[in-house]
Amino acid sequence: MKRILPLLLVLSLGATAFGCKSTSEDSKDDANPGDQPAAGDPNAPGGAQPGADPNVNPTEGVEPASPVLEAGAFTDGPVWHAGMGVLFFSTPLGEGALFRMLPDGRVLKVRDGSREQGTTPIGNTVTAAGELVTVDAKRIVRGPAEGGEPGVVASTFPNGAFDTLNDVVARKDGTLYVTDPGYFATPSANRIYRIDPAGGVQVVEAFEDVPRPNGIALSPDEKTLYVGFSKPMQGTLPFVRKYIVNDDGSLGEWTKFADVGPETSEPDGLAVDAAGNVYVATAAGVEVFKPKGEAWGTIPLPEKPTGMSFGGEDMKTLYVTTTGVKIWQVKMKVAGISQ
Repeated sequence: MKRILPLLLVLSLGATAFGCKSTSEDSKDDANPGDQPAAGDPNAPGGAQPGADPNVNPTEGVEPASPVLEAGAFTDGPVWHAGMGVLFFSTPLGEGALFRMLPDGRVLKVRDGSREQGTTPIGNTVTAAGELVTVDAKRIVRGPAEGGEPGVVASTFPNGAFDTLNDVVARKDGTLYVTDPGYFATPSANRIYRIDPAGGVQVVEAFEDVPRPNGIALSPDEKTLYVGFSKPMQGTLPFVRKYIVNDDGSLGEWTKFADVGPETSEPDGLAVDAAGNVYVATAAGVEVFKPKGEAWGTIPLPEKPTGMSFGGEDMKTLYVTTTGVKIWQVKMKVAGISQ
């Protein structure tokens, strides 16, 4: 879902016109307590949903991406709201804003952001109760997806304040997982947070080597949390980690899920389909990996993707936001998950 350039709070968006979505890596690579069994095992981390075929290559036979919206601006944070049949997305540069796209292609502004107040909308997710959760630059808010002023879930964590929040995913019990790449903190403040259903904030991980935790997603069975790192230490490839998710929502051990090369791949937002495949927005397009980390292939995009969400009535439309001026859609053969 969603790399925000260091210009995030500095650039001015301008007018937008809408037309017609610890331990070092090397030492952990060979120790794999979180390795996943085959995606067809619904009781295993990353297990496929019933009826999903883990043997289908989701990158084969798909038609070229087509534009679904002329946004006129850098877009990010797409999430499909199945109950409303709409796509929410953000324009995160400058002051920023949050929008929803209706089934007929019309776009409505949900709210404006404020660079000065740290309320620039960036990443979005929908809870099991149908509420929309948005990570603004410096706060996490939640409210009715239909509209209205959202309530603040958190704006600080114990002994600190958020720097530049980026992406969020919600567990069915209401637990939130949030990334903070720390673009503006000195020294760098790269963190992953867990927000429990009562609103308590825990720092799950804090990094000193500027790896830039970015996109975040859950496996279909919610037993694995995937986190992408866009700017690892010099000389190493960007990568995606997987964390074991315990029954209470806390995180267990992690292992490296996949390297995402080359060094300039800049992995951004993540998505997951019903078979447990993991989709990564990169400079090459949308790269897709099997539940055990092997590559399926790449879905090319005319513009550089920032984030993705499955949607549509059959959940087989992959909506992709980009650093360009359009939001694209790809008709998939495998149904996905909106998160």
